[in-house]
Amino acid sequence: MATMTAEELRAEIEAIKMREQQEEARVKRLQTEVSEATERQRLRRELHQRRARLNEKRSISRTVAEYRQKIDADQLGAYDLTHDSALPNYVPVARGEENTRFAQRVARGEYTWKLKQFSWLPTVLRQREETEVSSDHFQVGSYLFAFVYSPAAGLLSMSVDGAQYGSLAICIQTDDVIALRYSIYVKRRGGDYVQWGETRDAVNEAAESFYGPDVHSTGSPPAAVGIFGLTHEELLQSEWVEDDTLTAKFVLEVRPNEAYLSECLDQTVEVPAPTVDRDLRALLDEGTCSDLQFRVQGEVIHAHSQVLCARSEVFKLQLSSGMQESVSKVIVIEDCDVTTFKSFLRFLYTDSLPTVEELIEPAKPVREGNRQSAVAHALWAVSHKYQATRLQRWCEAQLCERLSISEVCDILCQAHVFEAKQLENACLSFIKDHAAEVLKLPAYADLSSRWPELAMKLHLFSSGLPETDIADIVQASKLRRLESGKERAS
Repeated sequence: MATMTAEELRAEIEAIKMREQQEEARVKRLQTEVSEATERQRLRRELHQRRARLNEKRSISRTVAEYRQKIDADQLGAYDLTHDSALPNYVPVARGEENTRFAQRVARGEYTWKLKQFSWLPTVLRQREETEVSSDHFQVGSYLFAFVYSPAAGLLSMSVDGAQYGSLAICIQTDDVIALRYSIYVKRRGGDYVQWGETRDAVNEAAESFYGPDVHSTGSPPAAVGIFGLTHEELLQSEWVEDDTLTAKFVLEVRPNEAYLSECLDQTVEVPAPTVDRDLRALLDEGTCSDLQFRVQGEVIHAHSQVLCARSEVFKLQLSSGMQESVSKVIVIEDCDVTTFKSFLRFLYTDSLPTVEELIEPAKPVREGNRQSAVAHALWAVSHKYQATRLQRWCEAQLCERLSISEVCDILCQAHVFEAKQLENACLSFIKDHAAEVLKLPAYADLSSRWPELAMKLHLFSSGLPETDIADIVQASKLRRLESGKERAS
């Protein structure tokens, strides 16, 4: 700067003045855009409120229409005979049954649409200045349908209720309030039809409404747009196009807006509630016909090998493969307390999940703040050991709800060992939100030294990387460490 001439300094000052003016103009322009964005936001809120009021009025109209239909059918109303004063007003013993049918007049249809010379489609649409291709009309019940394909997953319709966008979709040609259930399938090259998206239900209330897995309104696209998340160009090279032909199948069920049908039955046979849960629990508690003993903390628990083999692959291996336990019929449990193990056995016998509160009262004393997570943690360990997957997932759900600063590092390490991905991600998210408290704990320092890949995963998770990228980076780091270890050993 000291070596610049006076002319150069003046030129630099003028350049800075010009940039200042440009930034000032940019600020004014952005302020204008903020005002416009605020107005658009206000209009969106007003549109949302008006749509809500319209739906509420439509719901009231439907309720009144159904009430009118029931009056015409002499099922309700001021002159309904079922409310005649001549009927007895006291019924000491009553029993009844009624069947209510909701889909007695559902029409069903299936339509196959083959789009041949499929690679020409975008060019033809540009030539004709169109955005999508449409099938012929197809009637199901009293209603007409058409099917459309938009290569760019672009605009399908524009109405007072908003715009709709999508790729392969179903269009209904009526504004009647009808119920629709639909599924869309695409034929695999040389194979069968595969369903794209889920079977879905919808209530149609407007003409020219479109339905499909990726049909969406402005600003709310689904997770993946396009058939199986593929662009048109990707679709052409995929297994879903054979001989330059895309074959789609649509399965439709349509219910008109009619009252549902009820049928009263005069007599019923009462069927008792199931008792297998109670019976099997009594079998365990009483030890009747038991052929096996567990020895836990000096206590003997009688059990039944057939039940255990049916419920756990680990017990099946122990008791049917010639191991010592299969001969002695005695299994010593050294890594679990008796209360937790009894709860585990009750689950194996009844398939009923416990509550944390049921486990707490008889459990051995622990600090009050850790009591709930401690019993869930203990039950989690034994359910993992014996591959009781349903109980294991229940324990993981309980631990997710009860994460704490003092325990999250220990639970994260165990989740990593057990490959409990959802619980592991919950721990990572918890640590990210409480980093100031957790990162200064001795437990975190121990985690970092014993599990360097977990420390790396936490760092990557906090930076916002996608889970797939994090897994790839951690795996690459593991491989590098293994190769370095082999080189040092050689």
